[in-house]
Amino acid sequence: MVIVKRITRCSVTVGLWLLAGLTIHQAHAEGWQDEPQARQQLHQLGLELALADVHPKITQWWQQATSPETASDQADDHLLLGLQSFWRHWAQLSFNDRQHLRTRQATLSFSEIDESALRSANALGQRTQLVQRLTPGYGDHQQLVAQLDRLLALRAQPWPALQRVTVRPHEYHPQVVNIRERLQWLGDMPQAVLHDIPELSHLEVELTEKGVPQSVELADPSFSSQAPTAEVSELDFDVAEPHSEELESNGLTENSALIEDSALMDSLANSPAHSTARFNPQFYDAELEAGVKRFQARHGLTVDGVIGPQTYAWLNTPPLRRAQLLMRSMMRTLIGDELPRSYLLVNIPEYHLRLYQQDALVFESNVIVGQNQRKTPIMASKITNVVFNPPWNVPRSIINKDILPKLARDPNYLDRQGFEVLDSSGTQVIPREEWQTRFEEGAGFPYRLRQRPGRGNALGAYKFHLPNNDAIYLHDTPGRGLFARDSRAFSSGCVRVEGAEQLADWLLHDQLSSARLAALKANPETRWVKVQQALPLFMVYWPSWLGENEQLHFRNDIYGFDTAIRSPFKAG
Repeated sequence: MVIVKRITRCSVTVGLWLLAGLTIHQAHAEGWQDEPQARQQLHQLGLELALADVHPKITQWWQQATSPETASDQADDHLLLGLQSFWRHWAQLSFNDRQHLRTRQATLSFSEIDESALRSANALGQRTQLVQRLTPGYGDHQQLVAQLDRLLALRAQPWPALQRVTVRPHEYHPQVVNIRERLQWLGDMPQAVLHDIPELSHLEVELTEKGVPQSVELADPSFSSQAPTAEVSELDFDVAEPHSEELESNGLTENSALIEDSALMDSLANSPAHSTARFNPQFYDAELEAGVKRFQARHGLTVDGVIGPQTYAWLNTPPLRRAQLLMRSMMRTLIGDELPRSYLLVNIPEYHLRLYQQDALVFESNVIVGQNQRKTPIMASKITNVVFNPPWNVPRSIINKDILPKLARDPNYLDRQGFEVLDSSGTQVIPREEWQTRFEEGAGFPYRLRQRPGRGNALGAYKFHLPNNDAIYLHDTPGRGLFARDSRAFSSGCVRVEGAEQLADWLLHDQLSSARLAALKANPETRWVKVQQALPLFMVYWPSWLGENEQLHFRNDIYGFDTAIRSPFKAG
């Protein structure tokens, strides 16, 4: 992931001092058309914000400046002044407001200083300086422009929803032709000319028809931003086995022509003659499988080559929506004018954590985040302490929603899970006879719960403390198998870290020896160790980003932040 460091050129308080040394006697510019590069760049910057749908006025000014019916010098002037006003407002936003893109209600007005500077720049043909100062620090802006151009070039291409029929490698299906074409358009496969394979009369092909259960149908036939989530709380220690789309959609093949003799197909695929044979475009061959796997990797799916419901959901996502998702995420990467050189970044929809030391990536790990009903909050904080073998002080919401229903079904539940029942102050242990009698008589449960340290403790062996009022922190977990899932929004709001031990070692390696760290972990006693230099932490919401090798990455919009994006292009 390319991490954006700062807003490098978004300072938009532009004064007349920019034009120092220039006199009014220089060549007079007739209009924006005399500075085509500046005008093109202005329209590009307006397009980026219009795609992100950050403010209706920005979209309107961009439309007026680029539409043949309304294009004029005045429209370009308004777009420039509008962009300056927007970035001035953005500079005042908090970290939280930037992640949530809370900009649509902003009051955008033209500044007298900006208008005066623009009049002078217009007179002198010096608009380029004003426009260049509006380019945000997205990292490689030229790469971003190239990716947007590629996606928007596909906007006129018909993009009908593909039928969600599970297709696996070495199968025949008519829809393979459309899948291959779509992967070529999206850059996961090279463009190629397809030919027919000579008919093989001895191959037996069987058509099967099986209904697709309603439970796997995604809500919107063109796109679903919500990943299927499991009801798994901090207390769910029974871990399901890792799954793939093949397992999830087992038996969902509809109208799929299957080769009965797979051994024969494998023999054909590996034979010397195969390299020169003309191939049937309806056959799911090794080249297509490689393309599907690249596509799945870019979208955070199980990389198994099986084209199932989640792969279809992203194949059906139109190019325009992809461009909009990308731009909204790129806006969120502008998290501050300056970042510390060492920090921890948790990208919530990616289910991933990255640790940077002196701007270099030194550690990364899969994470589990909060389910949609108990979202992991956007936050900027610091890790101040590592807690070895922490007890778990259960939040009241989890007691009421999760634990008490289980206790009602199983009177021994608290003992079996290692919970202590405490009084309202959290200092005195309440005898079982007292709390159980009151609970069974329907008099309520006005107590606190604390889970003792141990192998079954929901926090595992490590807790990473963050000063905040929401009882949110990072921690270890005994439920290791959940990290193998594609979608990992299972927790009650805290972040479970797969590599918790490595993170603890990194945070404390300058303070404690390896032997001392191992001893603290082995000792069942709870110990708090203060981090010598608190580590800045940012929990962000970036469902899309520009990766290395010009790769675009997308993830499900698990909290629905981007469900209602308005198109900047007028219908028709």
